[in-house]
Amino acid sequence: MHDHSPLAGFEASDAELKKRIGLWGLIALAVSLQIGSGWLLATLAAASIAGPASIVSWFLGAVFFGVIGVAWMELGTMLPRSGSTVRYPHLSHGSFVGWFNGWGYLVAAVALPALEAQAALAYLGGRWPSLGLLATDGGTTVVAWPNGVLAGWFLLAVFFVLNVFGARLLSEANKWVTLWKIAIPLATTVLLFTAFRSANLTSFGGFAPQGLAAVLGAVSSGGIVFAYGGLRQILDFGGEVRNPRRNIPIAMYVGGLAIPLAIYALLQVGLLGALDWGSAGVAPGDWGGLLQGRWASSPLFAALTVAGFGGFATILLVDAIVAPSATGWVWLGIAARTVYSSSVNRDLPSGFQRLNRFGVPGPGLAACTVVGFVFFVPGSGWYRLVGMVSSALVLSYLLGGPMLAVLRRTAPDLHRPVRVPAPHFWACAGYVASLWVIYFSGWATLTTLLTAVFLGLPIYGAHISVRNGWSAPTPTRALSAVFTLAWLVIAWRGGWVFTGGEGSWGFGLYFGAFCVCICAFLAALWWLSTATGRRHVTAGLWVVATLLATLLIEYLGQFGPLPEPPLAYGLDIALVGLVGFGTYFWAARSGFATDRIAEILASRPAMAGEAR
Repeated sequence: MHDHSPLAGFEASDAELKKRIGLWGLIALAVSLQIGSGWLLATLAAASIAGPASIVSWFLGAVFFGVIGVAWMELGTMLPRSGSTVRYPHLSHGSFVGWFNGWGYLVAAVALPALEAQAALAYLGGRWPSLGLLATDGGTTVVAWPNGVLAGWFLLAVFFVLNVFGARLLSEANKWVTLWKIAIPLATTVLLFTAFRSANLTSFGGFAPQGLAAVLGAVSSGGIVFAYGGLRQILDFGGEVRNPRRNIPIAMYVGGLAIPLAIYALLQVGLLGALDWGSAGVAPGDWGGLLQGRWASSPLFAALTVAGFGGFATILLVDAIVAPSATGWVWLGIAARTVYSSSVNRDLPSGFQRLNRFGVPGPGLAACTVVGFVFFVPGSGWYRLVGMVSSALVLSYLLGGPMLAVLRRTAPDLHRPVRVPAPHFWACAGYVASLWVIYFSGWATLTTLLTAVFLGLPIYGAHISVRNGWSAPTPTRALSAVFTLAWLVIAWRGGWVFTGGEGSWGFGLYFGAFCVCICAFLAALWWLSTATGRRHVTAGLWVVATLLATLLIEYLGQFGPLPEPPLAYGLDIALVGLVGFGTYFWAARSGFATDRIAEILASRPAMAGEAR
């Protein structure tokens, strides 16, 4: 039985995990994370936003993630830890930033297995409507009650059973599944090119019918961020990887970026060329109408059928189950390790650190499966959830640059197998790129995301601050209860959550109440806290300010709800860049030498003094 104290537990917790994942297994995990429901549905979603210019969106997405990933490459090889995404912020900025990041990431990680299951159901339901898996709500394909919801729950249960048997089974089985997941998209692309209509790329409003703003918007809201999300997620298996110095960087950029980019770009070109407007039930050139057309539930299956490849389309239906299911399987494992790591951080009860005989965090796996059922509420669907989930993932990427800068200052002698040159340049570039991707997601997505993320604040106060003895239980829990009630009123009565247009409240009232509620809670918590608690809260104020400033620019800019935005295109993006540049240095200065990084340094005396 290992020590679960806040320090000993942080370094000792991974000792019981088995290092069983090699290079090819790790590459396969990265590819499997990328080529799931994204290849089945993201190509149509991106085309509906940007038209033929969605091809460019895939390359822009790769550039953004290539820059963002540099900081994470150093962090992931320096401290390979299972559930690293939620553990690193505790080392650089303390518990407030650690929980804030972990809460947002946990929302995305728990939702993703459900999202992948919904993609599989979309293809099956589109091919066999009599199964009753799908319904239409406001012109958008959603999961139907009861058949669709119950089928989704069954798939989640299968993901749970497969994860129970450990990372080795996950890695070994996934190698073969990954080969299938590469072969079928490539074969699909070849067949689509036999029905290629070059006029689709130029004749209906030109190559970029919606302009550059749509090209950028497709990166976040068209499923492209979602498709590239596995670039950094392999770090969540870091404690189970053999030779992380070599394997993690290769897997990140080969399995997480190069292979998916090649497959997705070819698929996008193939689908655009094979698009039959009449079969899709959409007027030629009505790119935005594709999501309400007949191809929405299973675009690639429909394209292959129209092209005369009905036999292969049947194989594609099999892949429509295999590809998303394999990705959902992996993501459920990531979600379980996220809960495990939050427990190591003392953000969740220590019981979530218990491992089964296969070295899998069983309680976390069970909890994530149960919570995943919630994402199958009637009216949910892939197209509705993908934007918010993608932005929640990128929100956790945001911290990579500041963490790199802080740890270079507070732990300069810590051994770094991969040492990034010009660290401030890459850290700042990755931070700004992450903020841009969040901004491109659009007003409706960002308001909904921040409503969910800031709901983690009262949990920090009532549980984490109190548990660590930084604030008195009664007033802190009363404060958290008042905030929660006020927050739900703002979300419900404000009328802006899940909507892109005018809400019940005017923007001034809504945004003012939004900011006042958050600032009042943080000020009261700071006043109730000890000196140590105040330090943790102060170290995280930059992330709150950054998100609120981005939300304001979102409303006034080209990605907001206003028909005539006061901020011209380009000016809004530049302002977000300036916010990112300024808050990066604030974030880098806010970090401090936490007790947990001190524990790591103390446990590695032999490594002190190695090359900086």
